[in-house]
Amino acid sequence: MDINMFMGLGRADTSKKRDKTKRHVKMSVGEANHMIFLGKSGYGKTTLMRGLVEEINIAHNMAKIPAMIIVLEKKTDHTKAEKIHEIYNTETEKSSDNKIYKKYGEWVWNYIENYIQMQNQYKEHLGMMGDFAFGVPNIIGKFYKYDDKNTFLGRQGLQPYVFPTRRFVFRPRRRKEYISMDNGWHMCKVFDGKIPYDKIPFSLLSALSNLGDQAIYAQRLKNIWEVQGIKDPSIVKGIALEYENNKSNPSATYLRIAETMYQIKNDKLFSKKDTLFTNLSTDAINVIDFSSNSDLTHEEECLIFKFLVMYAINHASQTRTPIYFVVDEVQNMLTDKNGQWAVDKILREGRSMGINLITATQYMYGLPQSLLMGASHVGIIGRLASHTDWKVLNKLIDDFEDSVEPPDPVSTYTQYEDFKKKMKFKGWFSWDKSYTDRIEFRQPQSL
Repeated sequence: MDINMFMGLGRADTSKKRDKTKRHVKMSVGEANHMIFLGKSGYGKTTLMRGLVEEINIAHNMAKIPAMIIVLEKKTDHTKAEKIHEIYNTETEKSSDNKIYKKYGEWVWNYIENYIQMQNQYKEHLGMMGDFAFGVPNIIGKFYKYDDKNTFLGRQGLQPYVFPTRRFVFRPRRRKEYISMDNGWHMCKVFDGKIPYDKIPFSLLSALSNLGDQAIYAQRLKNIWEVQGIKDPSIVKGIALEYENNKSNPSATYLRIAETMYQIKNDKLFSKKDTLFTNLSTDAINVIDFSSNSDLTHEEECLIFKFLVMYAINHASQTRTPIYFVVDEVQNMLTDKNGQWAVDKILREGRSMGINLITATQYMYGLPQSLLMGASHVGIIGRLASHTDWKVLNKLIDDFEDSVEPPDPVSTYTQYEDFKKKMKFKGWFSWDKSYTDRIEFRQPQSL
């Protein structure tokens, strides 16, 4: 079965410059439809991906086919809160309540008023919305004009809207209620994501405690944790103590094992209870918060990504649920062996299991060929970052040279600003790497 997703406005006939029609891409349920989006920073890759995630959610709800959407978020954006303040002040100064309600909708404006009040009350704690704040209505897209007749949302017949979200933070740096307030408090449920002990590989224990592979305590702990499969810190300490000849005065070997178990037990990233995988849902968009809200190393982020892919493969094989992984700036995940494993696993096994990978990056340099070859659809946002990428895509996409312009040389800052404004949220989209259409990509209804 296929579902149709609205991608934006394109030309039904390339010879007619003003003939803009809605363009849809068919996604086959039950098999993967990988996508990759390319383009320089500032042209709207993240904005496009936000709109695409919303469209996946809408399309699956309309088709009554539950899907699990997992978004890996990397950044918070304080400028969103600032723009909401600017719009609120501008509109309240020049318009009546009735005009504002007619323009935005009463519930949308009530949301904005409540958020402004909360920001004034908790000034030191709010103002850091995520890149994927699906619970916040997009009044920015409704306020700013695309042209004399349309706003950015109105151009495509869209209105501000919100989507139920489950947001997972790890070792949270601020209180969960503040993170929820910033990202759509009544539509955004925040979980303190913890990795259960039984999913921790011995390699992570070794890295966390700098265990030497040849040391006796490392070999003994590996035997208990990995070979015997006993992954409860308290029980591990008890077993390790049984190895001791003098239990009242244990050796340095035992003390090192006990120290490692103490570290794991007191680390807020881990727990006996699983609060991550059991709370992933098809009823909401799942955001894995790798932004400044979470206190994680890059290696830990990649390991969590690996765990999520392992979970997705098991879940999809048992339930046949379509699963979508959305990874912005995917090249960052490919600098670590666990991130590489996760991407490769989706590409190798995802197609037959309905696990989709949707990624974005500025440059194709350094990306594995499997990622490029495995993508059913390729999108270019604004413009390509290099002529090298243009040459690679020319070999990959059948009609690329006839459809896509090479990167324009920009010799002045003014030219760059003009071109960026002209091409913001625009570009090209290649259907099955066979037909390429110039397109104005779909705007997101949430912020």
